[in-house]
Amino acid sequence: MPANENIVELKIFDFDSEHGQITDMLGLAPTKVWVRGEEYIFGDKRNGLKKTRENNYWEYRSTNISNDWIGNHIDKFIDEIILPRKDVLRSISEKLHTELSIVQYIYEGCNPGLYFNKKALKAINDCGLELNIDLYVLSEIDKK
Repeated sequence: MPANENIVELKIFDFDSEHGQITDMLGLAPTKVWVRGEEYIFGDKRNGLKKTRENNYWEYRSTNISNDWIGNHIDKFIDEIILPRKDVLRSISEKLHTELSIVQYIYEGCNPGLYFNKKALKAINDCGLELNIDLYVLSEIDKK
């Protein structure tokens, strides 16, 4: 039985400062960054399209490989990463595109569901975060 990949990310886009300034403000080491003007390959490494980054990007990611309900992972991220940084996230989000991103690659099951209680919704709103959710249902349906 394959395990689902559950990802929760704090993303910051379109800034002119050094990445280290965001790192210092949040007290988090980013899991991914890129720099405006940097070249990258979109698609297959050998035959992909060469592109150039249009903006600076900073990301802090938490990944959980399991078939546990993703809601627990989201709640933990909000409690441990978002809420302790509420004030600084609010000040960042007033100037920059800042989002909470949830991505799930579903290999087991075919009926994803998300639930955000009042505490989670308030935290997202109070921090001024945009919410981006991507669900990829990749499970096989039994054909009997």
